[in-house]
Amino acid sequence: MTSSALFRRAALAALLALSPITGTAVATARPAPAGPGDIVESRPLTPAELIPGAARGFRIVYRTTGQNGEPAISGGDLFLPAGAAPPGGRPVVSWAHSTSGTTRGCTPNLDGQRADGFDETPQLSAYLARGYAVEATDYIGLGADGVYEYLAGRAAGHAVLDIVRAGRTSDPGLSESVVLAGHSIGGQSVLFAAASAPDYAPDLDVRGVLSYAPTSNVDGVIAAVAGPELPAAPALDGLQVRILMILAGLDHARPELHVLDHLSPWGRQMLAVAEAGRDCMGAIEAAVAGQPLGRLYAEPLSDPAIGAALRDYLGVPTTGYRAPVLLLQGVPDTVQPMPTTLLLQEQLRQGGADSRLRLYPSATHFTVLPQAADDDRAFLLGVLPNR
Repeated sequence: MTSSALFRRAALAALLALSPITGTAVATARPAPAGPGDIVESRPLTPAELIPGAARGFRIVYRTTGQNGEPAISGGDLFLPAGAAPPGGRPVVSWAHSTSGTTRGCTPNLDGQRADGFDETPQLSAYLARGYAVEATDYIGLGADGVYEYLAGRAAGHAVLDIVRAGRTSDPGLSESVVLAGHSIGGQSVLFAAASAPDYAPDLDVRGVLSYAPTSNVDGVIAAVAGPELPAAPALDGLQVRILMILAGLDHARPELHVLDHLSPWGRQMLAVAEAGRDCMGAIEAAVAGQPLGRLYAEPLSDPAIGAALRDYLGVPTTGYRAPVLLLQGVPDTVQPMPTTLLLQEQLRQGGADSRLRLYPSATHFTVLPQAADDDRAFLLGVLPNR
């Protein structure tokens, strides 16, 4: 074959390859846009990372949705018990942890399962022992890239739901049926998740909500105690740190309000300590201990716009629940006092929720978890039996 013939054949082959209408053309499908619950990264957990009762597990970074509807990512762990999944898939408990800090790495999954100095491992292990898979979100910004907004209810609720979607990609043997469970701020998170699930995650089968000592009805408290004239009070030491964390999160979610302008120079200094994250909560708790609460502020948080923003940011929804709710509350709790949960129960019932409240006469904010074991076991068996 002459060189000119070879050239013509090569040119014809190139034209055919470029033509969009050749009979042999192969269409390349575009990947679907990334959405909530899609996995960004996943790896098996090492034996050292597994908690008691977990035969295997995965570290997951997944896509979710932030407080204002923006795309975001979160991290979390999936723990799986031993044995084969039952017909229909293994049922899931999606766990939301309590206060653990504001900076990346300050999440129980990456810090020995400790939140607020309390070890949550026995609670998760108890679910595993009953045959449930446990998916434990870090929330946005604590276990992956992003900024953590403390008590931002919509963001946390989305992370609680989206880890269930992500978990089914890591282990297709998981069921779509889930119970949402959380303690303290996690109790608030799962209530937000349950109320938003019918619209945000209609693909999930949310069977019930276990909310232990949930953070609720605190927006009015914050406005009432946020002023430069307030004295020191030992019972308020923990509240100082939480108010700083709330204001920092609110400022990130609603920068147009300039919430941090209400802090004094010392208050801003304490906020910097909190955001530095040394010992997660340890350094900031030591720095504010015994100091007057009013020292945080240059002026009161009396602006009605800030009050409305706080309610929108962290106020527990009182309508929209399609699954039963069980609130579990210690009577002598000094972190989330019982009256706030009594009020929450009344609000949920008035909003049409199937909500029940169990009180424990000697349970503190932290011992409510083991003391409520019989009640949460009965609730789980009732709404999502593991068969």
